[in-house]
Amino acid sequence: MRNDPLEEPNDTLSKDLLRSRNLTLHKLHVFCTIAKFNSVTRAAEYLNIAQPAVTAHLRSLEKSLGVKLVRKAGRNIELTQAGRRTLAWAKETIQRSSDMFLDLADIKKGLIGRTRIASSMVAGTYKLSETIIAFKKEFPSARISVSMASPYLATESVLLGDCDFGITLVDHNRDTSRLEIELLWREPLYLVAAIESRLVGDVAHIDELGTLPLITPPKGQMARELIDEVLRAAGVVRTNSVLAFGHPEPILNAIRADVGAGFVFKSALPRDPEASGLRLVHTPDLEIAMPLFLVYDKKTVFSAPQIQLMDRIRQSFAEPA
Repeated sequence: MRNDPLEEPNDTLSKDLLRSRNLTLHKLHVFCTIAKFNSVTRAAEYLNIAQPAVTAHLRSLEKSLGVKLVRKAGRNIELTQAGRRTLAWAKETIQRSSDMFLDLADIKKGLIGRTRIASSMVAGTYKLSETIIAFKKEFPSARISVSMASPYLATESVLLGDCDFGITLVDHNRDTSRLEIELLWREPLYLVAAIESRLVGDVAHIDELGTLPLITPPKGQMARELIDEVLRAAGVVRTNSVLAFGHPEPILNAIRADVGAGFVFKSALPRDPEASGLRLVHTPDLEIAMPLFLVYDKKTVFSAPQIQLMDRIRQSFAEPA
């Protein structure tokens, strides 16, 4: 007769599960302190516990992981390769645990909790910031931080757990298999000139775009790559970039000064372009749009307020500007 699985001996459990039983937050904290001082003695003094206890925690951690974490380096010690990898994991684990306790404390107090967002510059400066401000006014106890980052760094922040989710472009050079990726919208870029500019009329065809002086993002930015790619596909061999800025505001200022025309994100345009000294130029031969995504780790468990905020962001980007 077969035994009840719950009563089977421990050797039927995975070795990883058995080893993980000895991995306490306290031991990880002790190990991080040893790594900070490169010394068991100084770690013991800092933690105000006996040196043999610190050594015992270190040896127990090494036994659980099955690797040597430190080695002698003169009078001190240094981390092994496995120790350096374990230190990064330990710091992340402690930080995530601390965040969890803070979130639980907020829940007990009836507060919304904290949300960290990584955003592309244009989204974070314009449309997303408006949504966050409106949400904060509705829920004053919400604590939200938005960091501007390149697509690669935004993705990296989400994967490392430094941010809860990202509003960004997708860098296809990064492994995104762990991420849930939702298309929020495709943001159009419009050709814009100074309102009295003679560089271009109200309509610009492909033959004009090849020689038209343009204010562009710098090479390497995905917006610039998209502009170059669309122009090449339409027959413009080389983008005539006469000035480059990494943010839409100086691009708009240069356009107003009639240094050149430029392709500008819709959300970065003033509500009344003409009143701001700008003129939209129709480009019947091409359309440029940048896809913007909501990205988050598939394993992330969001709080109810975070889900509410994400839904608000989805609604905001779905609404016509």
